[in-house]
Amino acid sequence: MSKKTYQVYILKNRMNRRFIGKAEDAQVEYTAHNKGEFKGTKAFKPWQMEWCSDQLSRNDALRLEEELRHHKTNTPMLESITHKHEMGM
Repeated sequence: MSKKTYQVYILKNRMNRRFIGKAEDAQVEYTAHNKGEFKGTKAFKPWQMEWCSDQLSRNDALRLEEELRHHKTNTPMLESITHKHEMGM
């Protein structure tokens, strides 16, 4: 039995509002957000996928999601975190 993996993703709309989430398949979740399937993001669509992580363990995804949410309005800090993550740090 293989362990589930997750992706952390950042969505951004035309008003620069961000949504940060995690999912087993970020692309499926992204499509659902733009179809209005989530009450919390429905009013703010359309969304663009700003960034998406590689596959992560549940615990790593939870930690990364929390770190990104903490800096949701700080674009330079978000870029720093996502860049570090892409570099495998």
